[in-house]
Amino acid sequence: MRLAIVVPRYGPEIVGGAETFARQMAEHLLPAGFAVEVLTTCTDNVGLGKNVFPAGSTAINGVRVHRFPIDPRFRDERRFHELTAKFIHHLPMTVDEEYEWIDMNAHSPALYHHLIRHGEGFDFLLFVPYLYGITFYGTTLWPGRSILWPCMHDEPFAYLLATRLMINACRGIMFNSEPERRLVHEKLGIQHPRSCVVGGGIEAGPADPQRFRSRWSLAEPFLLYAGRIELTKNVLELVTFFIEYKQHRPGPLKLVLMGEGLLDIPTHPDVISIGFQNEHDKHDVYAAATLLVQPSLLESFSIVIMESWLAGVPVLVHDQCEVTRYHVLRSNGGLCYAGFAEFAATLDWMLERPAARARMGALGRAYVRQEHNWDAVLDRFRAALAIWQRAG
Repeated sequence: MRLAIVVPRYGPEIVGGAETFARQMAEHLLPAGFAVEVLTTCTDNVGLGKNVFPAGSTAINGVRVHRFPIDPRFRDERRFHELTAKFIHHLPMTVDEEYEWIDMNAHSPALYHHLIRHGEGFDFLLFVPYLYGITFYGTTLWPGRSILWPCMHDEPFAYLLATRLMINACRGIMFNSEPERRLVHEKLGIQHPRSCVVGGGIEAGPADPQRFRSRWSLAEPFLLYAGRIELTKNVLELVTFFIEYKQHRPGPLKLVLMGEGLLDIPTHPDVISIGFQNEHDKHDVYAAATLLVQPSLLESFSIVIMESWLAGVPVLVHDQCEVTRYHVLRSNGGLCYAGFAEFAATLDWMLERPAARARMGALGRAYVRQEHNWDAVLDRFRAALAIWQRAG
């Protein structure tokens, strides 16, 4: 079977859950007997829409990757950000404004031309994630072969008319989790007949917690946040809660922020930013952590939770995120909080009970090994292919 994964940006240097899933899926489908190619653009940041990689074909970890340039002429930066702000703040929008926003998204006419010429040669075209112009435009070219892999959150963009029409028109839908599927089926009211939960595979890497502690001269216990340092990830609330917690509970506990972003973090002696860590070093950080805190409300899977569990480290997640709460309740690998009072009380309980933390970490590890090993994911993917191939 011949498959194409269509993703706006691609490569081991790209940070993002959808992009990581796309790359790992391609790299695991290839040895599983599938003919896989990646169609992507020359940018490393779709928001900026700048071409940084050379156009053309190359091989990355054995996968054939075709890069096409983004055409910046579609973008009116002022108007694009004006419309984006209206979406984010839930201001009234017309359908014309919705399509205007999509039209000014990142687009690659060269990629569309390639799809027109060669799309029929693929059994299926997997578009990931839903939010970008390349997905909105690309899925219209061969809807009968297009599988939407949305990586969708409960956010204003999910409710666009164009989003609903795209979901309905595609051959099939591939979800990362059951709550993501429920979002589309129940909140958006779209009962797609060929939608499947496949999820993603997570692999453990070698870890040496002492190597991280020695490198950063950090002997104290610490909470870990891993991911983009952005307002949309609710990082500012986490830092604010932690600083308030330390006012009531002075002591050695630190908060380590692993990741990059433009958010200004309040200065505090117990808040340590270590920036982006490569694949080798990040496993050391997970293994050294006392527990991982995932404050994000907008997740379709949460790779960082799974990586933390594989390191045997429990998690504390925001109760308002259906996806992360779902994983925690299924695995018993952590606890949930809503508001500062619950954050502080739950944190107290976990810090005072190292045996309970170890048990939660072990349960989380067992959950990932059972549900999100690559053999299980590929079995679910093959079952999804059988559904997408059905007539009608």
